[in-house]
Amino acid sequence: MAVGIGSAGIKVVSLLSRKSLMVDRYAYISCDDNDFSTVDLKDAMLIDSPVEQKLTPAMVRGLAMGYQERIRELVSGSEVVFIVAGLGGATGSGLAPLVASLSQACGATAVGVAIMPFDFEKKMKFYAGVSLRRLRASSKGVVVVDNDTLMRSSSEDSTLAGIYDTANKAAVKALGSLLAGAAEGSKPIGMNKLLGTVLQDGYSLLGLSSSTSADKTEDALAGAVVSLGKLADAKEASRAVVSLNGDSSLTAPEVALAVERLGTATGNQALDVEYGVDYTGSSQLQVCVLASGFSSTKYDDYDPLNKVFGDRVLDDDMDFALPEGLEALQSCD
Repeated sequence: MAVGIGSAGIKVVSLLSRKSLMVDRYAYISCDDNDFSTVDLKDAMLIDSPVEQKLTPAMVRGLAMGYQERIRELVSGSEVVFIVAGLGGATGSGLAPLVASLSQACGATAVGVAIMPFDFEKKMKFYAGVSLRRLRASSKGVVVVDNDTLMRSSSEDSTLAGIYDTANKAAVKALGSLLAGAAEGSKPIGMNKLLGTVLQDGYSLLGLSSSTSADKTEDALAGAVVSLGKLADAKEASRAVVSLNGDSSLTAPEVALAVERLGTATGNQALDVEYGVDYTGSSQLQVCVLASGFSSTKYDDYDPLNKVFGDRVLDDDMDFALPEGLEALQSCD
């Protein structure tokens, strides 16, 4: 099952639902009913508020307290729940750890998919950092998707809306390649291999790159590993999945090259590598590397209090709040 939370999470999961994936159910949760414009309303849950006020993640969780039983019913019966959310705003940051915790309590394996804000979105970094840490604590595994990595395929004259759209589509393409079901001529990764990589200690990071050059396999693989290196120390990777998406011109030796070179590229020759191939793409080869085992990432700096206090924090449970006096509450973003 995949649950999209907030504007970004819903857009990504809605697009994923149109692909042939190893996911049998989709659901959507938000505080803003405008987020449901592209989804089936029977799969949508609106966490409403009687008042209007700018929200914090704690306030969103406070409003969600009365919906916890409905969320449990939503995820009940699922073996694996992927919780997809953009972190940094009130809704995604507030609800992603809560939904993950409730999914775990229902016996599911909760996997968070955290889409981190762009570097220029300075005001969103603190909420994103705190929420990422809490999502990791309440999930079996977390896949971190960096918006700046996704944005590199945008043209320089893209509008802000265009950049967000490009990033969402790139996230869908990358996640779709990892979750792809069986297709003629292709070799899907499979849920067991994917979870075997994600359910490791630490964080899982997504690296992505494309190339049309004569040496496109090496170029795209190098680009994907470089994007990982901007988020963490690539040598920390202990397991990885590499997914190649291209057309029928992608040869077996090129696939072998990507698998064999990944350990060298990350600086860990003992890296345990799984792979998948999708021939439904174009002549532009996309290489997606999902690597796990990272104890720290650049996102640690987003939560300076945790960096200072570390394990000395006395109470790190999720906080819940309600708008003061239940005064005007704006729809969460």
